Amino acid sequence: MKYTNFSVNDFVTDDYFHYWVAHPGDHSAHVFWEAWLKQHPEKREDVEEARAILESIRFSNHTLSTEDLAQLWDRVRHIDTAREQGRSLMAPAYRWYGVAAAVITLLMVTAVYFMTGTKPWKEYTTAYGETKTVVLPDNSKVILNANSSLRILNNWTEKPEREIWLEGEAFFSVVHTKDHKPFKVMTSDGVSVEVLGTTFNVYKRTLKTTVILNSGQIRLNLPLEKTREKILMKPGDMVEFKGSKYKKEEVDPRLYTAWTQNKIMLNHTSLGEMVRMLTDNYGLDVKVTDTTLLEQTVSGSMPLGDDDVLLQQMAKAFQLKITRNGQTISIEE
Repeated sequence: MKYTNFSVNDFVTDDYFHYWVAHPGDHSAHVFWEAWLKQHPEKREDVEEARAILESIRFSNHTLSTEDLAQLWDRVRHIDTAREQGRSLMAPAYRWYGVAAAVITLLMVTAVYFMTGTKPWKEYTTAYGETKTVVLPDNSKVILNANSSLRILNNWTEKPEREIWLEGEAFFSVVHTKDHKPFKVMTSDGVSVEVLGTTFNVYKRTLKTTVILNSGQIRLNLPLEKTREKILMKPGDMVEFKGSKYKKEEVDPRLYTAWTQNKIMLNHTSLGEMVRMLTDNYGLDVKVTDTTLLEQTVSGSMPLGDDDVLLQQMAKAFQLKITRNGQTISIEE
């Protein structure tokens, strides 16, 4: 799984890691890596060592591809092996001299690459209350929900895998390529969705990641502590991952993807769930005078318009009084 099994060397030669180190002020990169480190505290030492290596050398003349850097690492390993086999009787300092020189050279050109200041990926974002349809280079389509971001590498079509980084929520309609190139969606908590061609929804906010499969088949990789759990999902399956636990159940995918058609389908949906949506998708600060109201549920459907229209619909559905003062919403009986 991406990053979970990375060594220091792997982090040093990773495009996205380069950019984070070189641009600590970039909000989206900072959020991704900090969230990932919270999920994988055992990797913090490797991350800090890799970051220290990159920050120790600062050049900005030209760029070098990740593939070139990987080849240089292979050369270092080759030198290592050759010297171990052919010169085992040499003094240790002399035997490792060539390896050290090669490593230093590699670190210098790596620093040249990451300090150029150019983002190695394309990023698509949505504001609060906004949705956006993105057509990827392979003609796969993504509908990005409100307050979400999607990233792909600039050389995405040249990679052996079509990797996507997601924060927020998105609906994917993936094209199956002639060369059967895998399509992967990754989130900051280590969840990875692997497909060839299918339609599915991924929801990743602060507390959890939820994957709902509409059609086709996907393999879901979960970063559990002792083992890498791999789950094969069939249409109608939903897997929710939170902390170090997950649950799998059968659902009606239409309930979870109706937002792509600008509506909400409610099936014993609680007020608490609606409040979460107001916060995540519209950036509203919701205050409920009586917390027991959060347990009330309704069923039916309502149009997904702007936030004022949604608040009016919620007031009618739950038969509650909803008032607004700027971005602060008050809900009471």
